Amino acid sequence: MQRPIHAGSETSPWSAGRIGGFAFATLLNGILAYALFSGLATRIVEQIPQVIHTEIVRPQPPPQQELAPPSPEFQTPSLPQVPQPVIRIETPPAPSNAIHAVAVPHPVQPVAPNPVQPAAPRPASAVAGTHTTPPYPPISRRLGEEGTVILRITIGADGRITQVEIAQSSGSARLDEAAREWVAAHWRYHPATQNGRPVATTVKAAVKFDLRDAR
Repeated sequence: MQRPIHAGSETSPWSAGRIGGFAFATLLNGILAYALFSGLATRIVEQIPQVIHTEIVRPQPPPQQELAPPSPEFQTPSLPQVPQPVIRIETPPAPSNAIHAVAVPHPVQPVAPNPVQPAAPRPASAVAGTHTTPPYPPISRRLGEEGTVILRITIGADGRITQVEIAQSSGSARLDEAAREWVAAHWRYHPATQNGRPVATTVKAAVKFDLRDAR
């Protein structure tokens, strides 16, 4: 319940509380000043230790726990010791430079029988009395034609002439034809032989036409 304020009254700045606090502060300052002047403060300071030792205490690590040895039932079984194999390399002996003679049997060559030597071939030969000179063609004689005809004569195995060819002309067709027809009709041969047997062969013969021998 508020106290009624009377009209015309004024509030004083110095209340009872403020006055008491000011008096206590004044008293305290006076005590301190007396202590300083009387040496009390010096004795108090001397009793305070001047050196303060500091020490940093580091935290200690937790003690390590020793691991217990493994149980025998979990120990790794020891493997048997296998001896290392001994490897030996044998080298062949060095070849010797000695020369050994080895007899090599020579094969025996079979002796072949002497073959029958073939008989020397024999050429065809003329039958005596048959190789006569053909007569001189009358026209060639009047014209004065002369010359030598070379004939290629084929002789059979029986000695008879089977073919007559003009190998080289005399220069006159009349003389060539007269010689060919006469030889084919009149000449005979003993046949050639090979290994003792008569064989066919071919020979060459020359027929000469000379006016001095003409008849």
